[in-house]
Amino acid sequence: MTNESSRPKVMLVVAHPDHDSATWAIARAIEQGIESDGNTTAIINDLVASGFDPVYRKADLAHHRGLSELPADVRHEQELLESADVTVVLFPVYWWSMPALVKGWFDRVFGAYDDVSHGSPSVVKQLHLVASAGLGEGTFARHGYKTALTTQTMHGIADYSQIGDSSIEFLYDTESKDSAVHERLIAQGYTIGVAMAQRAHLAYDPVAVQ
Repeated sequence: MTNESSRPKVMLVVAHPDHDSATWAIARAIEQGIESDGNTTAIINDLVASGFDPVYRKADLAHHRGLSELPADVRHEQELLESADVTVVLFPVYWWSMPALVKGWFDRVFGAYDDVSHGSPSVVKQLHLVASAGLGEGTFARHGYKTALTTQTMHGIADYSQIGDSSIEFLYDTESKDSAVHERLIAQGYTIGVAMAQRAHLAYDPVAVQ
């Protein structure tokens, strides 16, 4: 039996206040996919339940200027990131972008890494985003929303932070009343979870998975 502390870990960060939402149904499916091999640990980081403050305040700015220590809540988030082989961030699309809670998480937590990294590769091993979109893929493609959010996150966050392995995936039609659509979303979430577990094993032990 594998000791849980020695297993590869995937941290799933979720930013949605309603646990009965489609986003959380997808989150649970991703978690099940991660743990389906019986040898990968899923760490769920519920940003709403944890009370994480997304506002970049004076303490964050003081740390950026080298005048104070890192705020304790930011350091806690960094410790979670550093304990994971893969980080997945799941969020609903608000106003064609990420919710303020997620943006603030990146501002404060990833921004604090940038304060000291000075262009060095990130300690975050992998960053994979999953955006749950209420509307269909056609709307996102037609208006350029998918391209805009991809550029913002993949180039503005992952590439800037020099994270070696990153991606963003969109799951569409989460506001549909069609049960078949929801079944598809759940299946997509599970598949994502399985893929993230495989990535975690490769990151944890590149020789173990071929």
